[in-house]
Amino acid sequence: MDDNKLNQYADKKAYNNLPVPEGQYLAPFLIEDWDTVKAMNLYRDNLETWHFSGIPVLVAFTPVTAEQFPGTMKLFWSSVRTHIAELHGDPNVISYDKFLDDMSKEGEGGYDPAQTESFENTTLLGMIIDDLIREVGEKNPRYGRILNLIKQDSTKGEILDALLDEYGIKKTQAYAEIKTAQKLAKDLYYGN
Repeated sequence: MDDNKLNQYADKKAYNNLPVPEGQYLAPFLIEDWDTVKAMNLYRDNLETWHFSGIPVLVAFTPVTAEQFPGTMKLFWSSVRTHIAELHGDPNVISYDKFLDDMSKEGEGGYDPAQTESFENTTLLGMIIDDLIREVGEKNPRYGRILNLIKQDSTKGEILDALLDEYGIKKTQAYAEIKTAQKLAKDLYYGN
């Protein structure tokens, strides 16, 4: 497995706040509720809230071997998808037993909860965009604000109005600010 994938969570801390053993890597796992946090005695400072399509999901990290990493990631994405679907009452999410039953029936199909690549890709893209906006915002808060407005599907008029209201920037300068913010994001993205 690619070292970049294995080390993608190296900047995180384990759920129990212990150092990661040599030869192991951190991988995320879903925390469905605060009762789990209490029951597992998780170190709360090491938990993170990730947002998937605007839905907050509590995440912790656990050490795994390189061999365990792909399976742990697959389980994580499957758990997140199921958790979010349950919050929305998604009829496409079914139990594994029902999936097996449906697959064995002639002419009917079930939904394989392990097939989450599209969801994973969409989620990762959203996380990349959020990180990029955060990074731009750290360099220039106004540019971060512009990119957040773009991400929220604000119209150019709404962005121009927000820049005028919040920063006193006139229309002509606002267009230049939008282009500069987009260029900075592009430069940071391709620079990493």
